Order: sequence, then C-alpha cells, then structure tokens
Amino acid sequence: MKSKYLEYIIIYLSVVIGCIAIAALVRIVAIEMGADEFTANIVFWMVVGLGVVIYCILTLAIQGLLEKTSKIFFQKSKKTIERLNINKSFSLDEIRSEKQKQIDEQKNQKLNIAILYTRKTFALYTSDADMNLLCKYIGMYSEGTSFEKTTTQPVKVKELTTVDIYHFGWNIWNFFKPRNQMEVAQFLKSVFADLLKDVQVESIKKHLKDDELKGVIKIQESLIR
Repeated sequence: MKSKYLEYIIIYLSVVIGCIAIAALVRIVAIEMGADEFTANIVFWMVVGLGVVIYCILTLAIQGLLEKTSKIFFQKSKKTIERLNINKSFSLDEIRSEKQKQIDEQKNQKLNIAILYTRKTFALYTSDADMNLLCKYIGMYSEGTSFEKTTTQPVKVKELTTVDIYHFGWNIWNFFKPRNQMEVAQFLKSVFADLLKDVQVESIKKHLKDDELKGVIKIQESLIR
C-alpha cells in the first residue's frame, strides 16, 4: 500500500511541477507582451490550475475508456471460450459417432465376407431356405450370441460329413477370433443338430482341425480369396 501511495505522490508531483513550468513560461511571455506583475501572476495560477484540471479529466477519461474496453474484451473472450467449449463438446460427440460408425462398418464388412464364404461353401449342399437360416446364424455368431441358450432350427445338409462341418466351424472361428473354440463347437452342435446329434460339444471342439486335407470343405487360414 505504501508503495502505491508513493507512486501516486510522484505522479501528481510530476504533473504539478510540469504545470508550474508551463505556467512560468506563459507568465514570462505575458510580461514580455506588456502585462503587469498582478496580471502575469493571475495567468500563472490559471495555467497551473487549468493544467491540473486537464490532467484529471484526461486521467478519468482514459481510465473509463480502459475499463469499458477491458469489459468488452473480457466479455468477447468469455463468449469465445464458451463457444470453443461448446464446439469441443460437439467435436467429441462427432468423433465418438464417427468412431462407432467405423466400427459398425468394419463389423458389417467382416460379416459380409463370412456370409459370402458360407454361401459359396454350402451352395451345392443345402436348400435356399436352409442357406438363409445358416447365414442368419452366422450373423448371430458374429454378434457373440450364445447358442447354448438359443433355440435353433437345424440346418439340413447333404453329401457332407462331420469332418466338413468341423472344418467349416474352424474357418469361421479363425475368421472371427479371438473367440473361445467351445463357442463355435456349440454353434455347430446347435445349427447342424441332425448331422452332429451323436457327437458331444467337447468332441467337436477337439476335432475342429482334424484331417485338414480331407473332406469337401478344407481348412482355410483366410476366407478372403
């Protein structure tokens, strides 16, 4: 506080000294122009007083202008920050939405590949109705559906053996992994219930990749060809 008072004293003292210096020069000019001592003294004090008044008016005007300018700038800055925060919020929502859209598209693309493979594999060995049913179950498997707790209508196939079904199951599991092989074994047991009616789920899991070169349906490391 003392430093502030000292600062004010120095400022006002400088202003008064400046006004006195200017008033003294005006007084000398007045005397040279023929004014008497009394008139010159009046002019001197008038100039001093006028200088102080002008300084005070300018100080108040500048201070008011600065306050208004700072308020306007602060309000604009506040609005800008709020706008940026809103835009940031919207941007995050858009990013999440776009990211989810990409994930959904990837899932759909992967499912389409699996369904195309299924149609090509079983085209000669099942009816159209059973093919549609099998593709539906492939979609459910891709979504993580537990076939242990799901009632299914068996898909009927002809000219295929259990080895073919095992290989098909391994190919599907390998494409959608990481997944537990017990899940795909249960999937095969439920979907191909007629062909695998005498085979336990545990046995299906153990023999998914048996005799890789045997059967109509071969083991494929990739469904994309």
